[in-house]
Amino acid sequence: MVIKLPSLSLVIPCFNEEEVLPHSINELIPLLEEWKTLIIREYQIVLVNNGSTDNTLEVMLSFKNKNNNIKIIDLRNNFGYQSSISAGLFNADNELIVSIDADLQDDPKKIEQMVILYTKGYDLVLGVRDSRKKDSFFKRIFSEGYYRFINFLGVKSVYNHGDFRLMTKELVKELQKFPEKNRYLRGLVLTLENRWAKVYYDRRKRKYGKTKFRPFHLISLGLDGITSFSIKPIRLIFLLGIVMFILAIILIGYISFLSLIKSVTVEGWTSTLIIILFFGGVQNIILGIIGEYIAKTYSETKQRPLYLVRKIYD
Repeated sequence: MVIKLPSLSLVIPCFNEEEVLPHSINELIPLLEEWKTLIIREYQIVLVNNGSTDNTLEVMLSFKNKNNNIKIIDLRNNFGYQSSISAGLFNADNELIVSIDADLQDDPKKIEQMVILYTKGYDLVLGVRDSRKKDSFFKRIFSEGYYRFINFLGVKSVYNHGDFRLMTKELVKELQKFPEKNRYLRGLVLTLENRWAKVYYDRRKRKYGKTKFRPFHLISLGLDGITSFSIKPIRLIFLLGIVMFILAIILIGYISFLSLIKSVTVEGWTSTLIIILFFGGVQNIILGIIGEYIAKTYSETKQRPLYLVRKIYD
């Protein structure tokens, strides 16, 4: 019995990656050529130009002219990291689709293991980092705290999984049915399939170029993950309101006890200032959380496209 090998598409989102992209493609192509006839039938590299302002597109085209297995999706603007991955996934042509960052900090050699797991019946294979020792202090602390927090809120997630994953074409077609614009792919893919495998790897250092992720981007991505999959923050606000009401009643009773029973003079401005500062701060937090949900609802109701393609080089 002849076993038909699957075809593979590699999706690489790029934003101002002119420095690192040549090195990454030169590392990937020998690997893909090596895997041909062994674990895959053919391969395709889908490069997504996410509104780059440097020479990223020119670098892509130079490699495209040398290798017909490269496909370029040139977006009209920067539509965000998650949308650029989606553009690549939805325009990939082969049976298996792997998304990986342009800097190749996620070990591309692990793709071989992902494909082998697919042959064992897994339509979704997640790349999971062994540790975050090579991340900055802020990114490491934020990520560890964030994963614990979203698990507490009931959001399905895999600790230390980023956007390095293998999906089948059929699974990507199911993903296209999800219309939301505020996308958190790490959570969305886990709603598509409850049977998945994990591949562990050591995250490598970026050799060329600069990371495009900033603390603000991490916080924004984290908020998208929480508000897209959990309403627990709203419920926690309700519980916090009850606690605040009870504390206020206790405080009023305590002050009344001191002034009426103990004849202790309580400075009015002190207690008033503390109460104003406390409740004012809590109210701002509450309004911020509610505002985040309202903003997401507003964004979704406009039904703007996830991305706009200027041209596809195929």
